[in-house]
Amino acid sequence: MKTMLEKEPGFRSAWLDYVIVGALMLMSGTPVIMGLVREEISYVLTSFFFLTVLLFRKEPPFTARFLVVVPVLSAILVIQCITFNFWPFHTMIGFMLRVFIGYAAVRLVSEFPRRYVRVIYYLCIISFFFHSFTVLRLTTGLDLVQYFKPISKIVNPLWGTNVVVHQFHAYGRTPDYGRMQPLLPFRNCSCFWEPGVFSAYILLAFVFLGLTRDKFDKRQYKRNFAVLVTALFTTISTTGYALLPLSWLFHVRDLSPTRRQLPKLLAFALVVALFYVVAYQLSFVGGKIKKHLDSVAYSEPSWRATRLGTLVYDVEEYISKYPLFGCGLNFQTRYALSSEEDSVHKQGNGLSDFTVKFGLLGVATVLISIWTGVHKLTGRQWKRSALFVFFVVMVLNGERLLNFSVYLGLMFLEPMSKSRQSILGFENSTITGYKRNLSTRF
Repeated sequence: MKTMLEKEPGFRSAWLDYVIVGALMLMSGTPVIMGLVREEISYVLTSFFFLTVLLFRKEPPFTARFLVVVPVLSAILVIQCITFNFWPFHTMIGFMLRVFIGYAAVRLVSEFPRRYVRVIYYLCIISFFFHSFTVLRLTTGLDLVQYFKPISKIVNPLWGTNVVVHQFHAYGRTPDYGRMQPLLPFRNCSCFWEPGVFSAYILLAFVFLGLTRDKFDKRQYKRNFAVLVTALFTTISTTGYALLPLSWLFHVRDLSPTRRQLPKLLAFALVVALFYVVAYQLSFVGGKIKKHLDSVAYSEPSWRATRLGTLVYDVEEYISKYPLFGCGLNFQTRYALSSEEDSVHKQGNGLSDFTVKFGLLGVATVLISIWTGVHKLTGRQWKRSALFVFFVVMVLNGERLLNFSVYLGLMFLEPMSKSRQSILGFENSTITGYKRNLSTRF
């Protein structure tokens, strides 16, 4: 009996693509590898595997963009070391390994955006199955999740109940915490450490689905669309709900306000407006956003613990003092101007966090590199390219995604050319032709 992946068109010639994208996701915020020693070992082994595959291909292992981006980021890190007279080699190597993993996955995988969509699609399907046990426990009291605890003790006992392909979010949290955030136990985070991370990866898949919709047949496109939207709703993520309409724009074929296209754009704008009106009524969207704005505006005691508050705090305390090259990756310099309470308990803003770490030069390097790749990927459509960069900036305000390889890999996106070879160095047509020759001989 065939599995879902085996039914995928071209799966047999692209199975290694799915393995590599799966490894990329595993290295990007899953509790399975979290923990000092296991995380380091995982990064090293994955990097070694990716490098081995890169070297065995007939194509050059490193692109021109990689040979520009990595030296620039490395130079920034060296300047920081000189500035602070502090050389955290361990931290710097870890970051560069994450950059390399993101690069190698994008470089190795044929049609990376489409493969990424399919991997996230299957992660969503798997998450529905396991998340149903959480919903069942919360609605009926029947606790089937407890039977997975022995597996989590083997996988990673420090991260609650985890079964590799799924993390049972908030399972076993105290009743007080549940009263403070009643929807918390219902949140679906798939195999990642936090639902917001899962929603960010779904949003990226949704954008890629729009950019590559011609690569899917109509039925498959609709199925992917429905599953991704449903999964996003189960994350109960403020950022996910707020940015979903933005990701819809990538599914509009023509963004030009021509006479023929204008009625469609107006209808789309109406749907988006209705969505925001409804979403704003939800406590974790409208209520949360209003609460955070008020917290920062009135300088309430917990204002720094919000993502908006973190952005303001980072700009005032760090970016204004170290604007060009930043403060570095290591905890000792990254939070040098903060009290222990501020540095540990802040919710975190991914955009300001990376700006503090690498300065405006580092952020510009990342965004320009992303723009360059997407501009080529979209056939030099500047509107979609600019929209993609804006999307990345907005998503980063929700999570520290540049701590992980998936969003770092966006710097190295390339168009899928007809001459590009598969991972093992053979074109799919060559493999097909070889199979036909064998069938005629025997």
